[in-house]
Amino acid sequence: MRLIQTCSGLLSIIGAAFLFATVHAMIRQPVDLTPPPIKAGAGDVTPRVQPSNTPDNTPDEVETPDPVVDPVVDPVAEPAEEPAEQSNLPSDAMLDAPVPEGTLTLRESYSLFKQDVYFIDARHEHEYEAGHIEYAFWLPSTLFDTDSDRAFAVVDSLPPDATVVIYCVGGDCDASKNTARRLSQIGFTDLRIMGVGYGDWVEAGFPITEGSEP
Repeated sequence: MRLIQTCSGLLSIIGAAFLFATVHAMIRQPVDLTPPPIKAGAGDVTPRVQPSNTPDNTPDEVETPDPVVDPVVDPVAEPAEEPAEQSNLPSDAMLDAPVPEGTLTLRESYSLFKQDVYFIDARHEHEYEAGHIEYAFWLPSTLFDTDSDRAFAVVDSLPPDATVVIYCVGGDCDASKNTARRLSQIGFTDLRIMGVGYGDWVEAGFPITEGSEP
C-alpha cells in the first residue's frame, strides 16, 4: 500500500514536470498570428458595387457651328464713285455778261477783289449800310459837297497810286462815274468802274457785309 502511494506520487511529480516543460516550450516559441488564407469557393465573396445615383457628368457632344467666312474683298476693285458736288460758282454767262465799253465785267471785278484792290460804293448811304461789297468804302460824289471832311477822310486812306474800283446799282446809274470824276480831279489815275451793279455781285455769291464801316 505504501509502495502504491509512493508510485502514485512519483507519477504526479513526473506529470507535473512534463506539463511545465510543455508550457515553457510553448511560451518561448513565437506564435504566428497571420490569419489562414481564405479558400476559394462558396465563401469567396466579391463586394458588390452599388449603382451610383450621381448623374452622369460626361458632357454631351456639342455641335460645332460652321465657320463664318468673311466676303472676299478684291483689293483691285475700284471704289464706287461719289456723286460730284454741285458747284456754287456763278455761271460763265453771268461772269462775262456784256457791260458798257470801258467798264469791268463781274469776272474782272472779282479778280481785282482777290488782289486786294480798293473798292468804293457810290450808292446812297442807307443802301451802303444795308449791304455792300466787303471792305468797300462809302464815297458818293455828293459827299464832297455835303461833308467834305468825311469825304477826304476816305480819300486820305487811299494811296494816290492805288487801283480803285467804283460801283453803284448798275445799269443807267451814273453815281460811279461821278465819284470817279471827283477822284480824278484830286489826282487818282487808276480808276475802274464796274459795268455791273451791286445786285449782280450779291447774286454771284461774292463776299458782302453790312453796316456803316468797310
